[in-house]
Amino acid sequence: MSGRAATPAIEPGSVKLTVPSDWFDLMADGDDREATRGRCAELIRLSYPDTPAEHREQFIDVLMFRYDHLFANGVLMNGVVTAPLPSTGAKVLWQVYAGVVAVPPGPPELDLGALLSRVFDEAFLGGMAYVERFATDMGIGIGFMAQSPVEVPVSRETDVSPHQTGLAGVLSCPPEGGKGLLVVGTCLDSDQVRDLAGLVAVMAGHSVFVTVDSG
Repeated sequence: MSGRAATPAIEPGSVKLTVPSDWFDLMADGDDREATRGRCAELIRLSYPDTPAEHREQFIDVLMFRYDHLFANGVLMNGVVTAPLPSTGAKVLWQVYAGVVAVPPGPPELDLGALLSRVFDEAFLGGMAYVERFATDMGIGIGFMAQSPVEVPVSRETDVSPHQTGLAGVLSCPPEGGKGLLVVGTCLDSDQVRDLAGLVAVMAGHSVFVTVDSG
């Protein structure tokens, strides 16, 4: 899958993403909107076979609106997981995103884990972020998990209620830096964040940048 550079510091290139075999990726067709709409139409047709055609078109329009927004912001992959967990049977609703980010060449003593931990501790109300460093097919992986309340509407008016959600992500990059792949997942049930982190770690850990032979 080819992706546009999110910043001038990132060289254009391609990344081979590791995803489940039945993965539906909204961004899989890159900038081909016609192909994307066709795949979305097929997904909606299979998911809602008894829904009137005009309503299915509205669903497709929503997916395309989301596609345009994500593509404009440099997102390379967006998939949704809706399946029961093998361990508990609980139904999951996960969103998983991937994008390429610039990774500065840091000194050997730079602790990326401590840096991420400090950032996410501040963003997620302190003490709720767990960070771990591990090896990936690119070289270095920094994984994190966090649980954070978000405000969700509870009525058609303005009433909102805090809801605990889960966030997991992995930054995978070469030891010398340059560019890295950031895979982030969110889940509505914060108790599922460890399972989500396992999926994100596999996807980021085995995805690699590839060199395209122009000759």
